Amino acid sequence: MGRILRYLTNRVPGMVSYDLMCFRPRFFLFLFNLVPDLLTLSPLRNVFLRLGGAKIDIFNAYIRSPLWCSDLRHIRFGNGIFINMGCRFEGTATTIIGDHCQIGPFCCFENVNHTEEGDVALPVIVGNGVWIGARAVLTPGAEVGSDSVVAAGAVVTKKIPANELWGGVPAKKIRATHGVQ
Repeated sequence: MGRILRYLTNRVPGMVSYDLMCFRPRFFLFLFNLVPDLLTLSPLRNVFLRLGGAKIDIFNAYIRSPLWCSDLRHIRFGNGIFINMGCRFEGTATTIIGDHCQIGPFCCFENVNHTEEGDVALPVIVGNGVWIGARAVLTPGAEVGSDSVVAAGAVVTKKIPANELWGGVPAKKIRATHGVQ
């Protein structure tokens, strides 16, 4: 019994402060996912994302549910974007989705590397006009240049220049897109 009390005494204050810090973003994400996934209700759903801390144009983004995110406060969604269902944003560091991006279902935008020295959070940046295929994963520090395409199932571990098609695990250049998609 003494060990349990020592554990709770040492851990509970930190756990409670973490929960309080995350409550607002997660509460509004819960409301976002609760509202039916209809195009006409998209502005209402986007209001919930904004109230949770995300930077988003309320009338010019369509994000399907479910959406998973640890912390909305570090996420910036561009204008005219479409994000399909089941995408996951870590949100520990900055994640930027540029204007007019099309993101397939079940993509993951990860910000944290777990190392022997501790966790390292790095941004994930997606340029304007990018297409990302289903189940693609962008790892911490990944950048996708404007008008590029990431193939379905690809794992992006580094910077992708503008106007290129990348695919595979880890993702490699397949060909240039010449800005035409």
